[in-house]
Amino acid sequence: MIRVPANAQQASANPPQPTLVVSGDGDRLALAGVLEISTLVEAGKSLARWSKQGASRHLDVAMLDSLDTPGALFLCGLRDKGVELTGVRAEQRALLDLIYGLDLKPIPKVKTVSRWRQLIIQLGKGAHDARHEALDLITFVGRAASWTANALLHPHCLRPASISRHITETGIQALPIIGLMAIMIAIVIGYQGVAQLRPFGGEDYTINLVAVSVLREMAVLITAIMVAGRSGSAFTAEIGVMETREEVDALKVMGIKPMQVLVVPRVIALVITLPLLTFFADIMGLIGGAAIAQFLLDVSPTQYLTRLPQVVDGHDLFVGLFKAPVFAFFIAVIGCMHGLRVTGSAASVGRETTRAVVKSIFLVIVLDAFFSILFERLGL
Repeated sequence: MIRVPANAQQASANPPQPTLVVSGDGDRLALAGVLEISTLVEAGKSLARWSKQGASRHLDVAMLDSLDTPGALFLCGLRDKGVELTGVRAEQRALLDLIYGLDLKPIPKVKTVSRWRQLIIQLGKGAHDARHEALDLITFVGRAASWTANALLHPHCLRPASISRHITETGIQALPIIGLMAIMIAIVIGYQGVAQLRPFGGEDYTINLVAVSVLREMAVLITAIMVAGRSGSAFTAEIGVMETREEVDALKVMGIKPMQVLVVPRVIALVITLPLLTFFADIMGLIGGAAIAQFLLDVSPTQYLTRLPQVVDGHDLFVGLFKAPVFAFFIAVIGCMHGLRVTGSAASVGRETTRAVVKSIFLVIVLDAFFSILFERLGL
């Protein structure tokens, strides 16, 4: 006799597990207890060897207390293999006849796609998604520019309290990290410049390298990347949480346009803030250059300040400051766009925040490369 018992150590408060008993020997066996999905595996193991024996086999199911659909499928499979079921009660026979009358077919095997086809499909899907992302971005940029221009032409539509709050959060509170990053970048450029130019006797040109690099490229680029990671992500998270709480829908119900309340103040604030942060980063970068010149080249701060006008001019400062508001506009727009895309879950907030930061940094670098080529063509 083979017994499939319930867990004997189970607490008395829990209901007993269903039990199936397989008894008999030779070509005659009997099932007693419960033949359900919970005991089906053990029943299959118990009858596996027996079902492979001779053709004249009998299985008595009269003592079965319970039989469900998986159990009936199991018995129908045994009947197809030549096992004769005896002692079948009326209710069991009705279920067995119903199952046996079904046209059961195996699940078709899923056709595998070759790797080269999967690669082509992924490339096509990526191109399709990139096209839609570009169209969505262009559309939202146009809407944001239109609403911002309308707010500037009609000052009564502005929200000074919201703009000042965002200026404080994106500008004043970012001064320490922006200043530290600018000094560190200037020191790194100075160290590398001295290491590369000293073998040729041109280490004095390190001052030129640091000043031009900071004013034209590094200050605005590092500041924009830091603002994209700090403020752009904050814009996405704030608006995304409002979406999850249905606050944006409440604004629409009240007749308030989310673009006017949520997007325009952030765009204006960041367009004001980023050029000021860039100018601050320029000053801190030049201070870092003065420190590295004093330490490595024995150039005093007075000599450093005297040489700066010979190295850089207003064009270098203009190039960096000109890029800042353009970068700020796109960082703010992308952050707000992805915030409004949040669908209502915490996972969606995190996903859209990540996408906003990545897309902002990517676009900042692309625009910086475009401006570098443009200013080179213009001779600036």
